[in-house]
Amino acid sequence: MNLKSSAEKATKHPFGELLGQYRARKSGLTQSRLAELAGYNQAILVRMCQGKKDLTGPSGRERIVRLIETLADQGALSTQDEANALLLAADLPPLFDRQPNEARLIARLAHLPAGQRTRRTNLPAPLTSFIGRVDEIAEVRRLLGQTRLLTLTGAGGSGKTRLAQQIAADLLITYSDGVWYAELAPLADPTQVADLVLRALGFMALNRPALEQLMDQVRERHLLLVLDNCEHLIEAMAAFSIALLQACPRVTILATSREALNVDGERTWQVPPMQPEEAGRLFTDRAMAAHSNARLQPEDKIVAHICQRLDGMPLAIELAAARLSVLSLNDIALRLDDRFNLLAQGRRGALPRHQTLRALIDWSYELLTEPERKVFCRLGVFVGGWTLEQAEQVIRSEDIRPSEVLPILTQLVNKSLVGVDNHRQPTRYYFLETLREYALERLVDEGTLNAVRHRHAETCMALVERCVPALHNQHQRNALTRLEDDYANIQTALNWTMELDHDAELGCRLTGALFHFWYIASGHHSDAQKWTGLAKRALREDMAPAVHAWVLMNEEWFSSGVETAEARCQHIYTLFEQAGDRIHAAMVKSILGRAVFYARRDYATALRLSEAAVDEARALGADWELRFNLTMLAECLRFAQHDPARAERVYHESMVLSKAAGDINEVARILGYYINGFAMERLQFDEALRYSQEALQLAQQTDDVATEVHCRCRIAENRFYLGDTAGAMMSLKDSLALATEQLMPEETTHPKLILARIALAEGRFVEAGAMLIDVFQMRRQAVGASAFLWGGHDIVDAMAALSAAQNQAMRAARLRGLADHLFTLNHHYRWANLAWEYAPYIAKARETLGEEAYEAAYAQGQTMTPEQAIDGAL
Repeated sequence: MNLKSSAEKATKHPFGELLGQYRARKSGLTQSRLAELAGYNQAILVRMCQGKKDLTGPSGRERIVRLIETLADQGALSTQDEANALLLAADLPPLFDRQPNEARLIARLAHLPAGQRTRRTNLPAPLTSFIGRVDEIAEVRRLLGQTRLLTLTGAGGSGKTRLAQQIAADLLITYSDGVWYAELAPLADPTQVADLVLRALGFMALNRPALEQLMDQVRERHLLLVLDNCEHLIEAMAAFSIALLQACPRVTILATSREALNVDGERTWQVPPMQPEEAGRLFTDRAMAAHSNARLQPEDKIVAHICQRLDGMPLAIELAAARLSVLSLNDIALRLDDRFNLLAQGRRGALPRHQTLRALIDWSYELLTEPERKVFCRLGVFVGGWTLEQAEQVIRSEDIRPSEVLPILTQLVNKSLVGVDNHRQPTRYYFLETLREYALERLVDEGTLNAVRHRHAETCMALVERCVPALHNQHQRNALTRLEDDYANIQTALNWTMELDHDAELGCRLTGALFHFWYIASGHHSDAQKWTGLAKRALREDMAPAVHAWVLMNEEWFSSGVETAEARCQHIYTLFEQAGDRIHAAMVKSILGRAVFYARRDYATALRLSEAAVDEARALGADWELRFNLTMLAECLRFAQHDPARAERVYHESMVLSKAAGDINEVARILGYYINGFAMERLQFDEALRYSQEALQLAQQTDDVATEVHCRCRIAENRFYLGDTAGAMMSLKDSLALATEQLMPEETTHPKLILARIALAEGRFVEAGAMLIDVFQMRRQAVGASAFLWGGHDIVDAMAALSAAQNQAMRAARLRGLADHLFTLNHHYRWANLAWEYAPYIAKARETLGEEAYEAAYAQGQTMTPEQAIDGAL
């Protein structure tokens, strides 16, 4: 508590004059005694008065006086000066003799001899405010009510010591013989543990064993003993605790250690990182102490980012906040990749290992055995966690066998260096980011980083190859979850192999193997484009045809341009033939059919290739490839041949096969994108809504975000058509939020376009126009001006309807002509539901202009250049 600021505040208080007089006398207490009272009983006072707006009011004041009486009963204080010191520390006025209950207390304290007071704690007074940890304090206090030995474990810097001290201070009133603190970090000799604790309790060591003497002194006493930093004396502390607790039935021990004592009767509780809100409060509090002009809020994004990057670890957060005296927030955030140098400034007065972040982890590292150090360092190559099997594959070497990994990993977990999540299947282990970076630095120093990274990349490759077959059957959900869990590891392996150019061929193989995952996990399409681009540049002639084929297959599916698709597909087909892979050659044949269809409108060739691909996959017994080829054939039938009846039958066949295989992702796509669409074209909106809702449930099971967004949009359309505008808006809100959060920006255009159509239908023309322009610009920015012509028909179509609604008949006719031109260019056609939705607007434009003028304007729209088309639409 800052006494100067407290005095300044007191001048506005009704008791300000008396308080000033009291402070002028300086109470006569020793600094250590005042610190003891002010530091720890303050916490009790503040908690009792929490929520009281007027602490001088009768109820709040009476509660404080009763508390002081209780402390006097227990011998915690014995003079009026000490009672007033408590109030002073809590920023409250002194006892006032004009209040009857306070007058009695003053008289009582005046007649108590000073010798009656018993010293009840040696807890050090805190130098900074304690922030947060409300839930943690409640839980630890609950556990202390159930056990006599509780060990707080956690990584270095997690705040074990400060939490234990705060809890002990709060419990001072609970233990009649006080709470006592023993700092074990400076102790190197395990035989001196009992002697150190004896001296911490204020007893002189005699000429007999210290443990014996300690037991005699506290055998009948009711006290809490805080044993801080036990990890380097773990065996001695275990023996000491058992002996003391067995001999002294009213003693409770609260220990802090990076490793549990592992004795009978012990309860352990791992101190977690701080919650984001509390971490932000800690950072801003310490930042303002370091730089008084700092204007920060705990909820500021950059503050949250810094705290998250520092794993919510209190020590690291405090060290980072202290840097605000010389660096800006942005500078601190940018330098977190070099956190050990950033947070290297020592804190005078702190334990040596708490002065810098590196020293903190050095302390833990030096306590490890040599095999534990090797395993710890090699685990640093993992990002986002790992399984035991993966650890065995990466750590294995001449000096450590796979069978030795689990016992060593267990020790690292016990020592709070590795976290474990045993609620996952399989069990996953993880590092805090700070520990991971430390481990990587050690690997670099040893000169073994690249060797370990190579095994890591091979492990990722094996995982992907093992999961691919399950991505299209009843084990799909597990395979997707497993790959998502390790996606950060996979990206790290891709970066090392290709971007850092350590093993280009392995990187290209890994990129190709990811085709099936990226095909299903639509939220990763931008990653597919990025890594495929790097893989294509890394291809060499001496790599196998299959490696080339899969990289180019990714390029075709995720990054293709229409003008090059046919030639690329033909090349991929040839490569798969050279590799002897008839199944995927047949699959590429169906993609080639689609490419022919889009590139040069050769419907007959496209249909022939698609049908041949289906026949070949069926003959080869290739289940997923057959279903894929059926979908390509149905697409060709629907758009090229305009044969919706046969297309719907083919889609149904593919869906039936997908259901039989347990491929719910493919079922969701067919239902949500195609079967639903046929019902909408028949204007059977009730039926379409059922299909969309079923598809949505399936998409959610596999976390297919793109399909989920699409299904929510379809649900909104059908509800809108059925007159449920409120329900439509709710679905669109969910769809837009999901797309914004998890997909690329251009993926938000679908829900926004439907929102614009609803606004148009409700006569909110200005709002509809603004949204359409926003969608138009976003789509154009994503794909470019010329490429926009290959996908802008839906937006231009809506703009034509809006122009008609706004009595801009000429513009409506031109835009309608442009829209039809784009439909033709895309080998697409206007769905029946959209034709039905827009028909009244176009009829109005025709009526306004007259048939001849309308057709003339319509023809102008069909001949627009790309630049004119975009300008005209805007």
